[in-house]
Amino acid sequence: MNTERLIQNYIAHRLSEDDKAKVEHLLESDSAFKTEFESYKDMSIAFKISEAESLKKHFQELEGRPKKQTFKRSNYLYLAIASMVVLGVFYTVFNTPSSDELYDAYYSISPNTYQPVTRTNDSLKNNDAFVAYENRNFARAEHEFETLLKNTKNPNIRFYYASSLLNQSKYDLALEQFNILNQIDFDYSDESLWYTALIHVKKDDYEHAKAQLTKLNAKNSAFKTKEREALLESL
Repeated sequence: MNTERLIQNYIAHRLSEDDKAKVEHLLESDSAFKTEFESYKDMSIAFKISEAESLKKHFQELEGRPKKQTFKRSNYLYLAIASMVVLGVFYTVFNTPSSDELYDAYYSISPNTYQPVTRTNDSLKNNDAFVAYENRNFARAEHEFETLLKNTKNPNIRFYYASSLLNQSKYDLALEQFNILNQIDFDYSDESLWYTALIHVKKDDYEHAKAQLTKLNAKNSAFKTKEREALLESL
């Protein structure tokens, strides 16, 4: 999350406890960050006041003009409208979900549907990579899938390798793998585009996120139809 968005979300009380603690630590330890924080806070207040004054002046000018209306408009009405406009502007600015919030809202671990783990006589009879993946030992899964990819070009294996990276928050490495997969058509093409879009959301790159979702829409995919529509509306 960039510094400006971090400050915005802190002021709007939208940060997690960990991110809030991070900001408060930076305010105490980083003078440059504190200066930027205070400047942004002062700018926000000044903007709010300026907008209110500008609207108030505009409405006063309207009030002073000759009117052909058959009724009078109260100054209170103008002030109320001005307040609503200003509040609306700030509600939009400070209540837009952050990239982290959007990612967390739409992200879920891709289930293993390629080689589901089976159990016979209480012993696992499966590929070690998928066993590790289902046990959510994603570091081990990453290693096992990487080993498999040395001997196979199976894109489905690469998809779960990318997913293992993503589940460890290795966003750039996962994105590299998904970008490779997005050049071909395979069993998990829709899922690959979806996770690529989410990584771009996480990285505050909404334009590329929209592009991936648009590609998914163009395929007339039934994968996460409602989620795609809602996410696009949020970007």
